[in-house]
Amino acid sequence: MTGQARDGAGSVADRRWDRVREIAADIARLETLDRSEGLDDDARMELARLRIQAERASTRAMLADDLADRIDRAQRSRRGA
Repeated sequence: MTGQARDGAGSVADRRWDRVREIAADIARLETLDRSEGLDDDARMELARLRIQAERASTRAMLADDLADRIDRAQRSRRGA
């Protein structure tokens, strides 16, 4: 693989973590609203859905990070570094 492929894997991981942060911001917004005004049933369902999404997204981000690290190690090994 080329340096471009390694950068690609790292970019994928970065985008996955960006998604986790986006979901976390939505969760924080709803939790703040819940503390101040309370949530209706639809908003509670949305919060529950977002928490599940966050868990799945963080798992995908961790896997993408691991893959990017493995690609990087394999490339360094091939170069004799």
